[in-house]
Amino acid sequence: MSRNQESYRSNRYGMERRDDKRSFVAVLCYIIFFAVTVSLSIALFVAYLAPLISPSAFGSLTIVGIFAPILYVMVFVCMLVWIILQRWNIVLALFVVLIPGLFSLSSFYNSNMHRATELPRDSRAFTVMSYNVRGFRGDNNEHTVSAIVDTLLRRERLSDVVCFQECALDAKNFARMDSLFRGYNIADATEYGKVVVRTYSRYPIISRGEISGEGRGTSQWCDVVIRSSNSRQEDTVRVFNNHLYTMNISKADSDDIGEGRILRDGDRMMSIVKRIADNSAIRVEHVDSLRQVIDATPHAMVVCGDFNDTPMSYVVRRLSRRLNDAFEGAGRGYGSTFRPMHSTLRIDYILHSDNVEVQYFNVDKDMYMSDHLPIEARLKVLKEE
Repeated sequence: MSRNQESYRSNRYGMERRDDKRSFVAVLCYIIFFAVTVSLSIALFVAYLAPLISPSAFGSLTIVGIFAPILYVMVFVCMLVWIILQRWNIVLALFVVLIPGLFSLSSFYNSNMHRATELPRDSRAFTVMSYNVRGFRGDNNEHTVSAIVDTLLRRERLSDVVCFQECALDAKNFARMDSLFRGYNIADATEYGKVVVRTYSRYPIISRGEISGEGRGTSQWCDVVIRSSNSRQEDTVRVFNNHLYTMNISKADSDDIGEGRILRDGDRMMSIVKRIADNSAIRVEHVDSLRQVIDATPHAMVVCGDFNDTPMSYVVRRLSRRLNDAFEGAGRGYGSTFRPMHSTLRIDYILHSDNVEVQYFNVDKDMYMSDHLPIEARLKVLKEE
């Protein structure tokens, strides 16, 4: 055989290889990619377990659940590569790994192409907006009350019920906010004497209550009487406005996580993992108290706010038990609500009971006055059969 000729034979992995130095590189790349595929698949499987195991028992699962959408996409990409390589046994294994994620996919991405905004407004429908305003401070610590008010004024109609979290009444120009919602009924929930949760309601509030986490989260409920605009029909809806305990992740932390720089600092990475796990366990304690009130509620329900956890978390799974996610019912596209970390996290929700129908859901991706994005849903209490 001449020097310029190359002979081929099958290696142990079923791939053709040249009898030269390139064969070693090909096999090495194959082994590395196989190891990466296995690692990502294991991580995704662990993410599936995150909603099932309390952070109090195994807190590290929480952070794996946070990255579940990214892991799912990466495993899917790996499967495409193995399809190109025609390694069908690996493709089949990856397909099996991806199947459970299909049942959770709608919690992150909704392919609903129906434009609910085109539905005629029902006289018995009402709108709910939830927004963590971060003390009315922007990314550069600027005051944001006026910017939020001006943005809402440009809308065709204000939401019927508006739920603010991290609401600071001493913020500059806050009087403009109360002026915007003049005529609305107001309910506040406090921590250590300061208002942190406020609900504005166009409709009468006939009763209210608080579930305080004593510095570890704040929840408020209001029984609101929804009155039809063209009939005498009245429906009582209990609206829960929640700010669950913070993730306690700084902007520097989220930037470093998003850019992958945190991987170069093992001690800091473990500190962040522990912080996220500990805080998630704190949220579980608060949700246990909140669930008691939810389970005892005799009315139709809307449960909204900043839950500070993703859909692949024990906290959200427990809180949403026997409730429906408005985003899954009428949202469109990727439902991220938290701007840091490249807007990959969905931690704000509007849930509703079975006797409430969702007609429309939107994440306002144009409002940058906080680290959160406002969400809004149009809902309707169903008539009893």
